[in-house]
Amino acid sequence: MTVVHLATSVGLLQVDDAGVTRGIELDGREVVAVDARGDVVAAGVSGGGVWLQVHGLWRNLGLQEANVWTVALAEDHEVYAGVEPAALWYLGHGTLRELSSLTTVDGHDDWHSPWGPADLSTIVVDGDRLIVGVEVGGIAISHDRGATWEARNDGLYDDVHVVIATDESLYATTGMGCFLSRDEGRHWTWASDGIDRGYTLGLALTGDALLVGAASGPPPLWEAGGPEAAIFRAPTRATSLLWEKVFDDFAGAVERHCLAASGDLIVAGTTAGELLLSRDGGRSFTLARSGLAPVHAVAISE
Repeated sequence: MTVVHLATSVGLLQVDDAGVTRGIELDGREVVAVDARGDVVAAGVSGGGVWLQVHGLWRNLGLQEANVWTVALAEDHEVYAGVEPAALWYLGHGTLRELSSLTTVDGHDDWHSPWGPADLSTIVVDGDRLIVGVEVGGIAISHDRGATWEARNDGLYDDVHVVIATDESLYATTGMGCFLSRDEGRHWTWASDGIDRGYTLGLALTGDALLVGAASGPPPLWEAGGPEAAIFRAPTRATSLLWEKVFDDFAGAVERHCLAASGDLIVAGTTAGELLLSRDGGRSFTLARSGLAPVHAVAISE
């Protein structure tokens, strides 16, 4: 059974693949991050730490005082959390520890943000390989579960929002468009041909295509017309990415962790409280719900 999890300012809303409400978890809390694998769900709560649900039961793993930006599930109910100021934490098996070796990566002392400390905005968990992205600071990769790190930023705009990895191929959204690497981040190329707005945020991978949410700029620069956002799609089988706009009939922005894919089902949540659905691998979308609380992140359970 497919369950779509929407992290909102009033709880973790759960809907089916048609957008019909199934229930709400962590009711009344501002849920800022979510990840899901089957019946295991991890969530970041504003001012409330990182939570884990297994077989319907929730428990708090810690980080209550942290400013959590993103969470990522690993095997055996382990969770990684990215926080602000930018740092990576491991939570699992009764252990809570910062992977402090990340502070030794080249360029760490230059991490920053125009509006405050840098944040660790995205985490990829792939066995022993960990990939993190920092706003603003670029990308770092570990092949030993965070014991050692290497910066991978040659050619990359370092205002990183989301990273997706498939073997050696890495895709990233940034404040200056999408970027692509075919050698695990050692060299990056700008890959935003066809995207007519520069601030790229949410990113999802289907079987044969990428979906991206793009806006006119960062939230502080949105004018009365709003983010002027759209969703774009690009096949991944070609040597380069060529994007096509597929949907823009919505009011909010599809933020960095507000786009998710499972097979041909694509789910997007917006800052205006909208739920957008595609059942054809992102070739077309419908506005399934509106009037929700602003959506901070989405995840899909099968």
